[in-house]
Amino acid sequence: MSIRGAQPGDAKEIALLSSQFGWHASEDEVAARLDLILHRPDHRLLVYPGEAGQLLGWIHAGVNLIVSSGRYGEVLAFVVRDGERGAGIGGALLAAAEQWIRGHESHPTSIVIRCNNERTRTHAFYVRHGYDITMIGLRKAI
Repeated sequence: MSIRGAQPGDAKEIALLSSQFGWHASEDEVAARLDLILHRPDHRLLVYPGEAGQLLGWIHAGVNLIVSSGRYGEVLAFVVRDGERGAGIGGALLAAAEQWIRGHESHPTSIVIRCNNERTRTHAFYVRHGYDITMIGLRKAI
């Protein structure tokens, strides 16, 4: 199967996969977010469909601007289905997102990925794909 851009009809599968990482959003919530994201030129959501039509993974990339350092790309969210990890799906999705970021008209100069501290296997995946561990992330609920 080939990677493609997400479509509104992918909301159910995206919600299902998201729940595997503790991101609990209903199909309707994901559909509403997709409606906003899919029209933004600074965001790209890519999916990896399986042979039966189910999604095996998805990745959401964006391009941002910081006043002090300029444009950068960011992997905002990334999920590969349980049982499918280690089969090259994640690497293919990450490469596709990197390609989109590199080709973005704003010319970003780096890519940032934030990852839960507890996901050490995921950290190793990113390091294997050329990323350096350089920062910590902090979160406050509001």
